[in-house]
Amino acid sequence: MKIVPTIVATWTLIAPCVVAAQPEQPAQPEPLPAWISPRLTALSPGDPSAYFLLGEEVADESQSRAEEELARHLFGLAFELDRRDGTPSWIAPSSCLALASLSRLESDQRWLRALASRMDSSYAAPAWQSESSGGAVSDAAFTAAEAIGEVRAGNGLRARDLLQTPGVREIFLRYGQLLGFSAATGALWQVEQWASEWPCRECGNERVVFRPNTDPPSYRECYTCRGNPGPRLTQGQLVSQLRFESRLLHGISRSWGAQLSLDYGAPLREAAPEELASVLGIDINAPYWRDGGWVNSPDATKPAQPADGSAPTVSAPGQERGPPTE
Repeated sequence: MKIVPTIVATWTLIAPCVVAAQPEQPAQPEPLPAWISPRLTALSPGDPSAYFLLGEEVADESQSRAEEELARHLFGLAFELDRRDGTPSWIAPSSCLALASLSRLESDQRWLRALASRMDSSYAAPAWQSESSGGAVSDAAFTAAEAIGEVRAGNGLRARDLLQTPGVREIFLRYGQLLGFSAATGALWQVEQWASEWPCRECGNERVVFRPNTDPPSYRECYTCRGNPGPRLTQGQLVSQLRFESRLLHGISRSWGAQLSLDYGAPLREAAPEELASVLGIDINAPYWRDGGWVNSPDATKPAQPADGSAPTVSAPGQERGPPTE
């Protein structure tokens, strides 16, 4: 009979789907260094500066993603706790600048710096440093633009010298995403990699090499660079490099089309202090650290992580937990 082979064949088809449908085990959080936990437990909302100072220590010594996220959380809590009475001190704007230093996106950095200057005008950059003030291009920006041009031309030795100029590497880290990379550090790495591969090992960027035993002397095209030294760039990479140079040399006219080519039409973000907590994903009503997590009361308890990987529920002693809502 053919019934059994049919059942076996059917199971062969659906078995991979059954296996694939099994839920994955939630990833275990990275453990924090032992010295951090007692410091976190000692924090109190009445002293926002303690959150900020501990955030600085954690950020300076962070060696994992968990520590970096903790530093952001501490700066965010310091910001919220400092301004909750309506009279923020130096802590709130300083927290914004600290968060900007941890941000990888230039748009986030600009927003956080704008937020700091809105809360305290003394944190605003002076007019002569403003990129829109029409002032002269800084030496570091001009050198960075020159370096990317030398890389494109295959003049690796000259490019490497320019990359060592003070302030140039910081320019690439700040604006590197204009080169088409998801992270600015990737842009700097790629530029340094291109610079290390040139000049041409065969012709030294002369584009031709001498044919031995020829009289009169004759030359042939270099087989390595094909007479065109420099990295092989796609059209998108070339456009990204020109956009990068235009940004550094203040070539962004006031037209909307030029701005669109720079930020791809990203919406303008208002510097609203009340948005920071939601952007960072911080619960401002949970400023206490207990049993490895943030809770809403110094006497609150934090249950273990549920088996399904969902966020744990935090409640104070005596507070009943209701059924989960849909």
